[in-house]
Amino acid sequence: MNPQQLLAHAARLRSNLSTAQLASLAGAFVAVVAVVVGSAYWANAPSYTVLYRDLDPESANAVITKLRAANVEYTLEDGGATLMVPATRVDELRLDFASQGLPTAGRIGFEIFDRTTFGTTEFLEHVNYRRGLEGELARTIATISDVASARVHISLAKDSLFTSTAEQAKASVVLKLRNSRPLAATTVAGIAGLVASAVESLRPESVVIVDTFGRPLSKPVDDDVAAAGGPNLEHQQKFERDLTTKVVTLLEPVVGPGHVRVNVSARFSAATSEETEETWDPASVVRSQQKSSDTSASAAAASRQGRAGGVAGARSNAPPEASTANGQTAQVAATEGTAGRTSETTNYEIGKKTRHTVIPGGRVERLSVAVIIDDVRAPGASGQPATNKPREGTDMERIKSLVATSVGLDQERGDQLTVENIAFEDGGETVEEPAAPWWKQMPTTMRTTLGISVQELLRWGLVAVLSLVALFAVIRPILRSALGPGTAAVLPPVPALAGAPAALGARTVAELEGEMQAALAGQRDPNRAQGLTRSIAARVDAEPEHVAKLVRALIAQEDR
Repeated sequence: MNPQQLLAHAARLRSNLSTAQLASLAGAFVAVVAVVVGSAYWANAPSYTVLYRDLDPESANAVITKLRAANVEYTLEDGGATLMVPATRVDELRLDFASQGLPTAGRIGFEIFDRTTFGTTEFLEHVNYRRGLEGELARTIATISDVASARVHISLAKDSLFTSTAEQAKASVVLKLRNSRPLAATTVAGIAGLVASAVESLRPESVVIVDTFGRPLSKPVDDDVAAAGGPNLEHQQKFERDLTTKVVTLLEPVVGPGHVRVNVSARFSAATSEETEETWDPASVVRSQQKSSDTSASAAAASRQGRAGGVAGARSNAPPEASTANGQTAQVAATEGTAGRTSETTNYEIGKKTRHTVIPGGRVERLSVAVIIDDVRAPGASGQPATNKPREGTDMERIKSLVATSVGLDQERGDQLTVENIAFEDGGETVEEPAAPWWKQMPTTMRTTLGISVQELLRWGLVAVLSLVALFAVIRPILRSALGPGTAAVLPPVPALAGAPAALGARTVAELEGEMQAALAGQRDPNRAQGLTRSIAARVDAEPEHVAKLVRALIAQEDR
């Protein structure tokens, strides 16, 4: 059909429609176009996902500035605390911001010294150093997987001329935990050690750590308990867990994975003891020995010889006394005309041993180990299920000996070990999990095969449904109501059949013949008959199938 025919058809259609009908068609067309265009825009709109959550205003402003510079669309939720970007670029943006050190969680680090200000006082430099140190520590703590964000406050030490007035360094840390899960004691101790190592003269026990709910995470250390080394529940559980793992690792290669169960119970002593022991050696050892001899003439001999001998006085004229002291022996030898004395001194050493023993608390006082071994699984013949077979006594004794050696069993200490062979209910077999239903596997399958997600597919399906609803529920009824009454005017009129409906097939042959005879009887004008003949001929040319039906009906009527 050429353009002229299209224009003629449009003009003819315009002449057959009223103004109200044209307005209805135009409104329906605009509504359908708006629905289709809006649905297509909504289907092509990017799917947003969370880039960062729980951002403070400073960090959110820094990230948004970078997004605007990169021409990346974004949306803000939760009062600006949650930042969302298109899902196709979230991984790229996170890597890019991580390389730039964003987000900074609102804390300023040592980059505060990148911009120096003229006239900065020493006090202000001290404050900036503390701010930078706090920010750097908060960033470092926030890198821990269980910590969402952190704030650190430090009180630096103040030196003084007097030791009693000197102030020690202290610090406090506030942690926002992920999913409100409690931190392990080792993680808390690690954070305290990290802060204490970064601040001069700060001890780990001076670091107070709490979470955002106000719950203390760091426990105060009692010096007396720490020095005594009393039992600790966490240490006891770790000791029992390590022994259990050691026994299971030792027995699984022998009895098979999943065929052994081990339970270890350890009791630690809380008492401390201190003992001092002194031991003396009964065997004496000579340490030193000294001998001396003294000889002098007697008084009678001296008088006979006509001279005096010895020292003047009564002592020299008296005979020497034989005396014995501790370690000393005196011997006096008298000869005629002479007097003499010999002395010998001997010192003895007595051996002494002193032992000082301190036994701290927290040592293992008693150990109880229980081990359950599954039966031997004997495969059944010709597809029969496996059967259980108890283990032999020699094998159980060997396993018991291995376990006793592994845990360091001490019979004198009162340790107990029980190894029993009991059949397991589940047989130690791994049960395969049933496959997920097809509707749960569909998102992954579509993403891998078609490259489209279920959400996007639902969007396009909704657009198609809306288009069909607009076509069949809006446009088609309006076209029927607008074009239905005017279609008869397009066809050439038949004066003789003016009162007949447009469809000839709706009348019987007798009715048509009666109407034609009445029309011819009422119109005696020959020109009128000729016009009627031409009109009927044109109608025959336009609708030959109806004429053929009419002729066949007439022939059938004549045959009857």
